Amino acid sequence: MSRHDSGSGHQGSPGSRGSQGSQGSPGNKGIIISGGTVSDSALVAGENNRVTIRQRHDDAGAGQALAQARADTARLVELLASARYDVPDAPTAHAAALGLKDELDEEEPDQSRLRKWLGRLRGLVAGVAPLAELVVAVEESVRMLAGG
Repeated sequence: MSRHDSGSGHQGSPGSRGSQGSQGSPGNKGIIISGGTVSDSALVAGENNRVTIRQRHDDAGAGQALAQARADTARLVELLASARYDVPDAPTAHAAALGLKDELDEEEPDQSRLRKWLGRLRGLVAGVAPLAELVVAVEESVRMLAGG
């Protein structure tokens, strides 16, 4: 090592300024991934860099997920109104199901409100398997709406 070499690494190491990439061209060429997949992730390397994530929404899939969530919620509302199952706090569960239905009927349902209604319903119908299964089905559809 010469006395002018700081020992901070070789040229092209992370954090070295003005380094050249492996192709010999100057500047940051980003992160190249060969093989495998990266999904729902943000990767960034180097100093003062940023990440831009572009998501492509599957409108057909989202439409199907919304339709399924609406159908399952309508069934849940119907079953709670019928008093077919012994739900400890049936009026509150029914009101929560109606709140969920109203939110799903919005042009663009709000994910945080959907999660709130679903969380409330999950607790209220936990001991009644057919109702709990419908809540889980709606939760899965809502996750698909959110893109994941």
